[in-house]
Amino acid sequence: MKSMTPRERILAALSCQPTDIVPFDLSGTKTTSMSFGAEEKLKAFLGIEAPTVWGNYRVHRVHMSEEMSRFFGVDVRRVGESYPEILPPEITSPVQVDEWGVEWIQTPTGSFMPNHAAPPLADASIRDLKSYPWPNPETWQPAEVMARKARQLREETDYAVCIDLPDAVVQFSGYLRGFEQWLIDTVLDKKFTAMMMGYINDIYVAMVSHVMAAIGDNADLVIIPDDLGGQNSLLLSPEAYREFIKPLHARVFAAVKAHSSAKILLHSCGAVTSIIGDFIDIGVDGLNPVQVSAAGMQTDYLNREFGGKICFWGAVDSQSVLPSGSPDQVRAEVKRRVEDLPVGYVIAPVHIIQPEVPPENILAMAEAAHIYGGRSDGSQFRLANAL
Repeated sequence: MKSMTPRERILAALSCQPTDIVPFDLSGTKTTSMSFGAEEKLKAFLGIEAPTVWGNYRVHRVHMSEEMSRFFGVDVRRVGESYPEILPPEITSPVQVDEWGVEWIQTPTGSFMPNHAAPPLADASIRDLKSYPWPNPETWQPAEVMARKARQLREETDYAVCIDLPDAVVQFSGYLRGFEQWLIDTVLDKKFTAMMMGYINDIYVAMVSHVMAAIGDNADLVIIPDDLGGQNSLLLSPEAYREFIKPLHARVFAAVKAHSSAKILLHSCGAVTSIIGDFIDIGVDGLNPVQVSAAGMQTDYLNREFGGKICFWGAVDSQSVLPSGSPDQVRAEVKRRVEDLPVGYVIAPVHIIQPEVPPENILAMAEAAHIYGGRSDGSQFRLANAL
């Protein structure tokens, strides 16, 4: 097979077509990036003095610099809201209120997620929904800034351009109502649930339409996060997903396709095997993160059931192997995933790399991705590992 550009490679994988080598992603999307602590340790280990590119200070997520992305051979570049290296006070304030009126309490920089205070719609009625100060979809995301960056990447590079979009309807339902109460509502107060989620989704669809109309075909893929699974099962039943959420997701994905030819990458953690067929039905091209530690998410099984129908993006275990395994175990992990998923696979960590992951294991993952993905002998990562 003739050599492909990174963009061609990613698009082929998302179409479940053969690629010249297996694509590799590390920090090319918001959910395959690193925590601040992990990146600081990695830069120090490599002796690289690259700037900090904040992706989301609230969750201490950063994105690798271009120097680091080139060193690792990453095939994709992200476009999303980023903060300056020197953060303004409103970003680092101990208590922050987002566009939806959700109050977040900042945690120490070594932590992963912030805490959010009392959900603003915890005690709301249907009447309260109508008067709630919902965000303006046209100012929620910086569409013009994102469009300019996407156009620059498309014109000046051959990398796949990924548009990072915010959390979608499931996430914000939990933030606004409280996750426990929202799950109860899906059984005991279906009318309220449907109306609240309808309001949220209307805003999300309008935001997507506004952003993607500005970006157009300068995007190769769009990642939309909406966690639906836990460690052992879905958060709700497959029937509830199909009743409440699937039609809303279909509207979101249709809004993307109405303004762009971009592929759709849905991010959902957890055990979601029972609804992967539903994702395929409504136009999802790729599933991230492929949480292999969750029930039913083994890659050999996923390939037997869904191989050739949807791309799997991730699957390198970040729950135990990356933080606690040896470099040899990390290499074996990558080898297994490449063998299990022969077509329609992008090598990437399951989730954001945390501070406890040793730099040696990140390099071992990259080395194995290059070797077993057919890219190179991985020697640059072994040399770096020996420094």
